[in-house]
Amino acid sequence: MSEELKRSSAATVQRNLLTIPRLADGAPRHARGWHMVGWSDEFELGKPVARDYFGVRLAFFRGEDGQVRCLEAFCPHLGADLSAGSVHGNVLQCPFHNWRFSGDGQCVSIPYCDKIPPRAKARSFPTLELNDTVLIWHDPEGGEPEYDIPPLAEFLPKSADADNGWTKGWHRFKITIKTHAREVMENVVDKGHLLPIHGFKVDSWLPVWDGHICGELTWGSHTRLAADVQDDKLYVRNISYGPAYQYTWQVQDSGQFDSLILTAWCPVDENTLEYWFGVIVRADRRQFSPEMLEAMAQRYCKDSYDAFMEDVYIWERKLYRPEPVLCAGDGPVAKLRRWYTQFYTDRAAVNTNGFHNNNRHWTVEQLRDEQAAVLAAQEKPA
Repeated sequence: MSEELKRSSAATVQRNLLTIPRLADGAPRHARGWHMVGWSDEFELGKPVARDYFGVRLAFFRGEDGQVRCLEAFCPHLGADLSAGSVHGNVLQCPFHNWRFSGDGQCVSIPYCDKIPPRAKARSFPTLELNDTVLIWHDPEGGEPEYDIPPLAEFLPKSADADNGWTKGWHRFKITIKTHAREVMENVVDKGHLLPIHGFKVDSWLPVWDGHICGELTWGSHTRLAADVQDDKLYVRNISYGPAYQYTWQVQDSGQFDSLILTAWCPVDENTLEYWFGVIVRADRRQFSPEMLEAMAQRYCKDSYDAFMEDVYIWERKLYRPEPVLCAGDGPVAKLRRWYTQFYTDRAAVNTNGFHNNNRHWTVEQLRDEQAAVLAAQEKPA
């Protein structure tokens, strides 16, 4: 295929931009919620880091207390880029006039003036660090975080002394995708694409709804990720916390190989996002040495990357249809879109009634071992 057909034409991009959420002033409205901005090791102690997200330049810095902080990068004084400055203790110093700012954005020192102007404050963003990832809270209304993300009990950093059977640290990648974040989230419930794109023949597929959480429970035959043993089945539990941070547990009937995947994304602008992927694996230690497990995890990361790029190929070339023609086998695409609008709606107007069931609490092992109970529970009210 020619290079010019690998991504959307300029005309298609413009048509897609006509349907994205916008603020009252016409600027793109980005989702309210926790968004990953990088791996923990990318934010070194005492070194400012520049990142461009949500259409603005951001300045990150890890203070001497080890905490990552985030400010809008342009100094309220004369607009210098704070990410080009320097870290002193737990404050960030502007490179232009040496004004210093704390993590809440407040100017705390001006070297040539004793009185600090009341408006000398940079916009700040709440931060969160878990699973060796760094996140910030984005809210166009400027509100505080309204939900938590639980850390993964299975994840251990490479430096951990403990051993829980899972590989330590993420086998990981990051890519830049030319699309809007809505396309990524819609993939969660698009069960119709699983066979033609990913070779996953679904036996059962169940949605997860719980306020700011959505996801899927599914099992079936996978021609690539569960093809080592004849007639092996793959079981998948996927949970998304808010609009952009997601866990996926996968096990097989054979018990040979389990995986846990972290995926997250953050908009750079209205048609560009950065996407992170990390995987850890677990297998029978009697059959696989630690070195073999690490090699398996690396191979699985590569295979997952290849599978994910099949989605990216579609996303970067498609037109978003606000009123698509759907069929019964597509999955609850329309409901997902209604669920997703909560993150682009002022808090006072959000209504999550109708987005609750009991499926969030099933484990992936229960999908494999207690299928009858899982299916029977679908007939009971949430």
